[in-house]
Amino acid sequence: MSLWVAFSLGILGSLHCVGMCGPIAMMLPLNAREKSQIFAQSFTYNIGRVFTYGFMGAFMGLMGWGIALAGYQKSISIVLGSLLVIAAVFSISLESRWLKNTLIQSVFQKLKTALAKRLKINSMSNAFQIGLLNGLLPCGLVYVALAGSIAEGTALSGALYMMAFGLGTLPLMLGVMLVKNFNRNRFIRLRKLIPFGLFVFGVLLIYRGIALDVPLDLKFWEANNFPIMCH
Repeated sequence: MSLWVAFSLGILGSLHCVGMCGPIAMMLPLNAREKSQIFAQSFTYNIGRVFTYGFMGAFMGLMGWGIALAGYQKSISIVLGSLLVIAAVFSISLESRWLKNTLIQSVFQKLKTALAKRLKINSMSNAFQIGLLNGLLPCGLVYVALAGSIAEGTALSGALYMMAFGLGTLPLMLGVMLVKNFNRNRFIRLRKLIPFGLFVFGVLLIYRGIALDVPLDLKFWEANNFPIMCH
């Protein structure tokens, strides 16, 4: 269930990706003569992004495991969900908040420098490296997905969650890179749907936090509906 939520968030998030990461993807040095080579390099670039998302998801899932051991998993899920609902209602830009931080700005500049160097080299391994670096760029939708991966509670589940998110962004991002005269502005207009997606995702996190208190064992429900009566 959670993987489908992550994948759906990725599909919605790709509307955001087209505007933010689309220009970088379109600058990727590709072998224009070979269509198969263009597809291979474009796909490899996007797999690099998915790989980075998976690594970050594993880290956040591990963090969620520690939070669960400490007994705060329910509270964290509800707090994160509430923050997402607030961000959706008031249309708060998560990127602009993060980029005001001097440390984040420094990291962002280093990433831009590293990307600029690799955008001059046409190779399969370089396309993968650009994808890896691109996955680290500040992105509000990635932060939202990472919030969900914390609630997964294990490194493996967190990694799979973020990879499902990344795969959801794949179709539209491949379209940007493969389709000539791709009308990026048409999809950028659809970014108005993103606050709605954030709201729904926030509600799901809140529900998940509340549901952690609900016993799932059938014996509990049997005991509740058919209590043992002493005579």
